[in-house]
Amino acid sequence: MRDAIVQRSAVLWAVLVAMLASTWASDGYRPARLSLGTRVQELSPPPLWDGRELWIPAQHLEKLGWNLSATSSTVKLNDLPPDSPQATLLMTPIQVEPNQKPTPCVPVRDVVRRLGGLTRWNEETQTLTVLAFLRQVRIDPETGQIQVQTSLPVEWRTLNLSDPARLVIDLSGCALPDQPPTPEGVFERVRAVRVGQFDPTTVRIVLELDTPLTTTWNGTARQWSLSLTEQSAQVAQSDTQPEPPTEKASAEAESPPEPQAPPFQLPTVERTAQGVQVILPTSAPVRPRVNFLEDPLRIVLEVPGTLQETLEQVVDDPSLFLRALRAIPTEGGTVRLVLELTRSVGATLLTTQNQIAINLRMPRNAGGTLRQKVIVIDPGHGGNQTGARARHGNRWVEEKEIVLAIAKHVADRLSAEGATVIMTRGKDEAIGLYARTELANNANAHFFLSIHCDSNPRPNSASGTTIFFHKDDADSRALGQAILNEMVKVTGLPSRGVRSDSTLYQSGLAVLRTSQMPAVLIEVGFINHDTDRAKLIDPKFQERVAEAIVRGLKSHVEGR
Repeated sequence: MRDAIVQRSAVLWAVLVAMLASTWASDGYRPARLSLGTRVQELSPPPLWDGRELWIPAQHLEKLGWNLSATSSTVKLNDLPPDSPQATLLMTPIQVEPNQKPTPCVPVRDVVRRLGGLTRWNEETQTLTVLAFLRQVRIDPETGQIQVQTSLPVEWRTLNLSDPARLVIDLSGCALPDQPPTPEGVFERVRAVRVGQFDPTTVRIVLELDTPLTTTWNGTARQWSLSLTEQSAQVAQSDTQPEPPTEKASAEAESPPEPQAPPFQLPTVERTAQGVQVILPTSAPVRPRVNFLEDPLRIVLEVPGTLQETLEQVVDDPSLFLRALRAIPTEGGTVRLVLELTRSVGATLLTTQNQIAINLRMPRNAGGTLRQKVIVIDPGHGGNQTGARARHGNRWVEEKEIVLAIAKHVADRLSAEGATVIMTRGKDEAIGLYARTELANNANAHFFLSIHCDSNPRPNSASGTTIFFHKDDADSRALGQAILNEMVKVTGLPSRGVRSDSTLYQSGLAVLRTSQMPAVLIEVGFINHDTDRAKLIDPKFQERVAEAIVRGLKSHVEGR
């Protein structure tokens, strides 16, 4: 009965959209590319990007390699439970080519979100990259079978290393989720297991063995296993669901169950005089771990709870700052609560005896347009204060030169947007730390952006972009999250997140501590990392970073 209703609704919806298709001009779409991991798909007609979603013509669905089935108007996600509301979505007719009738298209980001994966949009190359999430790494204690599962098919290969003996499994087109899975199980041949993000598109699993292997394997699958024996290994690939429990597991399951906590419920969303409050009831006082993530903008909390499968609620009202609420079961009696945001927000957390309340509001000095704002750009260091230095070829590269070049590009683009821009230095000269923020405070600036390059004691040991805000200033954190959200799309460098400066010094950073307006310090990349440095000294990269900083600031102000 339910399937019949869904089909009738789909037909009616398709007819209605077809009637309105003439108003759906292709002006709002532009041709784009789709990359599954590191492989860019050759698709004709091409996918279309509308600024938030990538639409792929339904005729290309088989090329994705995902477990999907389609009718003339719907797509079924076969890896999800058949009765789940997330398992079926409607196609959207879009005029892919001029003078052609609308083509049924499928929203790629929506499909990936439902299946459990990550998408990254690159504005420079007009490419959406899809990455699977690693879901499980398990070793069977009796057979030594290594089982790996991802949310989407990935290309994988093994590598054998010695001294000590190691089996390396690289998963190309894969990323670690917010809460990475913990390797399970032990086996006599395996001494240790490590899982990490090797590069932005590769997850690496390393198993330390008692003796080295000599054979290597590779494949493409969503679920597979390597079976280690005394002399060799065997590989089996499958995209089927895990096998039923063994007799031993079934016997254990028949033992009296322990008392279970009430099932986890999605929080309620309420309007307040200041903005929006997301309320999650709890049975005892708890202080959850909170992360602020980008691409897309999210707030992620680890909270106590019992949950068997993912819950999701789509929020249709953009004034509530939320696009969706998701609850994801994790190990250890906790639930990952994800708040996907429509824009950067000032967020504060309040816990009481029986609830967690997340307060969301418009950040200070946001709203209006960029041309109404006064912005201070602070290129770090200068003069005899060179900042971090590193040798590149036969010359020394200095932080002060790189950040001044980026800052000038930022200032030019902000001025082109109509904003009032003040630079703390426009040439190679030394400026005191307090003089920088005094200039901003006296100008009653709306925002303060300090631009730097990172460094650490051990070259090539750290890479990526970090943005710092002062202490627990929610407004500055929101500003940093909006800027980082755009930077990660163009830099090709890992995101190290938006962090409080109290993680560096107890009193924080001087230019952030003394700013009277929302302020962030942007560490674009590590000058003493070969990959980062090669990018940092590239004039085209400097321009891309500047453009991303301006886009992030504009989205923070204007909410789009």
